[in-house]
Amino acid sequence: MTQKRGDCYIDVWREADFRGETVRIYGPGEYASLELAEGNWADDIGSLRVGPNAFVVAYRRRDFQDEPVTFGPDDEIPDLSQFKFDDDIESMKVIDSLKIFNHLEYNSSLFPEPPDEVAAGPSEPWPNPNKSRRWKDKKR
Repeated sequence: MTQKRGDCYIDVWREADFRGETVRIYGPGEYASLELAEGNWADDIGSLRVGPNAFVVAYRRRDFQDEPVTFGPDDEIPDLSQFKFDDDIESMKVIDSLKIFNHLEYNSSLFPEPPDEVAAGPSEPWPNPNKSRRWKDKKR
């Protein structure tokens, strides 16, 4: 895949705590396999840092198989074992967050006035819908 420049990327390290060999994987792009020009990174990522304009959907198996785990802009994960995902990523999608936000802005222009209950705001903060989607509590 052709390398692109910009803020849509993910930096990965072979070891935890951002140590060892590192590579920057640019997006937007889909990587059905992490056999890159810089070497084979499948099942060999110990820590990662997501660029400011990227979302990353990582999969345990090649070709986007198995349940994914997601990382957002500027996420820094010094030890993927905290997600039970250490050395266990074989494919990923790097998504340009600016395109997502532009799409949301376009959709909001279709419905400029929110319903009354939304405009008033919730009485309590809404829970994070992605909180339970991480691998933290998932057993292998």
